[in-house]
Amino acid sequence: MRFTYIDKSNVNSLTRYIRFCTLVALVLVCACVNDDSFFGEDDTIDAIVSSTAVVTILDEFYSGDNFSDENLQCFSFIYPISLGYNTDSSIRLDDYNGLVEVISNQSANFNITGIQFPISIVYKGSDEQILISSEPELLEVLRECQFDTVRDEFDHFFKSCFKLDYPVTLINSNEREVVFTTEQEFQDFYNGQGLDYQPMFKFPLLVLVAPEFNSVEINTYYGFYRIIESCKKECPELEFISEVVNPFNLGYKFIASSSNQNTPDLYNWFIGDQFVEVDGGNQGDNILFHSFDTPGVYDVCIKAETDVCPEGVEFCKRVEVPSLCPELFFEYEREQGTSKYTFSSDFNGMSDFEYEWYVDNNLVEEDGGVDGDNQLITDLTYGIHTVCVKALIPSCEELIEFCKEIEVAPICPNLNFTMEQEGNTSGYNFTANFEGITTINYEWVINGEIIKEDGGVNGDNTLFFQFDIGTHQVCIKTETSACPIGTEFCDIVIIE
Repeated sequence: MRFTYIDKSNVNSLTRYIRFCTLVALVLVCACVNDDSFFGEDDTIDAIVSSTAVVTILDEFYSGDNFSDENLQCFSFIYPISLGYNTDSSIRLDDYNGLVEVISNQSANFNITGIQFPISIVYKGSDEQILISSEPELLEVLRECQFDTVRDEFDHFFKSCFKLDYPVTLINSNEREVVFTTEQEFQDFYNGQGLDYQPMFKFPLLVLVAPEFNSVEINTYYGFYRIIESCKKECPELEFISEVVNPFNLGYKFIASSSNQNTPDLYNWFIGDQFVEVDGGNQGDNILFHSFDTPGVYDVCIKAETDVCPEGVEFCKRVEVPSLCPELFFEYEREQGTSKYTFSSDFNGMSDFEYEWYVDNNLVEEDGGVDGDNQLITDLTYGIHTVCVKALIPSCEELIEFCKEIEVAPICPNLNFTMEQEGNTSGYNFTANFEGITTINYEWVINGEIIKEDGGVNGDNTLFFQFDIGTHQVCIKTETSACPIGTEFCDIVIIE
């Protein structure tokens, strides 16, 4: 491990003797950082720029009372890098161990405030070196790693954890100083700078810290983070996780928790600015079930007030509710020898949302959901029919449907009769016999003339007829709903 510490105060104007004394003094002051360190001038110190991003990175790299291994961090620096202190001094670091010691040895009067660009980094799990040339680019690294920036922390804890003790001075996006004497002046300025603006305070800065809101002076963003750290210990750190319960009805489940012991008795759920319900306490289940109206992006929040956070604390997540249009489908089969069809749905989610069965554009049945059997059983008449399933569900912004054309062939009974001559006369007895004879009505027809209606429950299914000399055609004929084209069975009787 190796790093170099530099102090340029009065370097160009001091005598060699003063330089020597200054160097010795600095070695003694910084000995606690690393006993093996060596020091010297660095002409690149003028390139150190103030950076809120690097302060955030150093704070994020520190985890509890220890540091994660370098390969577990979201990214690694390509060394060497040069950092700047609030004392106008700089330090060059040659490895991660040096960075760890610098972070560990920061104090309220001696802490990192800047960095020298450009730098290079490598994201965890990658071998690609990425060049970072400016503060905005380094802020993008923070967002990529999901680190909370100074802006994020300020927005989260301002008013609930601390307030500004006016007057305060900020540097705007044009790098000009702006002085504010009231809360309204500050808010108008802050809201007008855009979401990418990082609050650049001119230090020292006075803030009023909860719960008593006593005035405290901070001189760098290191001090700002220490105040945030103390607030996190006092204020409940609300959080929740989300689960998709029903993607088609846009149903979600949110489970709340608190990561420290200051759990509020009661808190409120919000979707955007809309209050949803009170939760927590003895009666609360810390769970919110919510179905969104349409796909989109929603801010889901839990908000609470406690004795140590009278201004309230909240935790929000942006939930993206995607559009989802399922592909409907069904299969069918016909009961042999009948016009009865069974249509069976076969698609993902058919038990999660409701849909409808249509035959020839006529609604015949509602189905789906928890209580649906996902089947349609119906008789279809001879001809061509269009059978569809249709659904209009929250996750899809248009009507979805699946249709099939069903060609129904006629199902005609297999008619039959027997005949027997009565002695040597011209009289004949006819007896009909075929499957379904007790449910099918038919007619006896001789030479094209209807002689008798028969069949069904009350039919005797017999016919006696006395013929004249000649050739005669004897038939039984019927038409049914399954056989609208009609069918017949005929035989010839010859009388000489």
